[in-house]
Amino acid sequence: MMLSGVLLSLLLSVSMAFSLTELSFARIDRSQQSGGDAVRMTLAMSAGLTALGLAFSHQGPSLGAMAVIVGIALSWLAARFASRSVALAVAILSLGIYLQFAELAPSGV
Repeated sequence: MMLSGVLLSLLLSVSMAFSLTELSFARIDRSQQSGGDAVRMTLAMSAGLTALGLAFSHQGPSLGAMAVIVGIALSWLAARFASRSVALAVAILSLGIYLQFAELAPSGV
C-alpha cells in the first residue's frame, strides 16, 4: 500500500516538474510569444496546479511535500533535456495516469 502511494506521488511529481518546465520556457522567451504559447501555458498551469492539489489532498501532507520537492528537483533536469512539446505531453500524461490508477472516490459510499 505504501509503495503504491509513493509511485502515485512520483507521477504527481513528474506532472508538476514538466509543467514547471513549460512555465520556465515562457518566462525565458518573453520576446517571442505567440498565440500558441498562451494555450501551452494554460495547459501547463492546469496540469501543474491539479497535480499540486491532488498531492496534498489525496496523498497527505508528508507524501504531498515529498512530491513537491521531487517535482521541483525534476523540473531542473527536465528543463535541460526535454523540448516544450514533450514536456507538456509528459505532464498531462502523467497526471492522466495518476487519475486512472488513484482511488479518488471515498470508500464505503
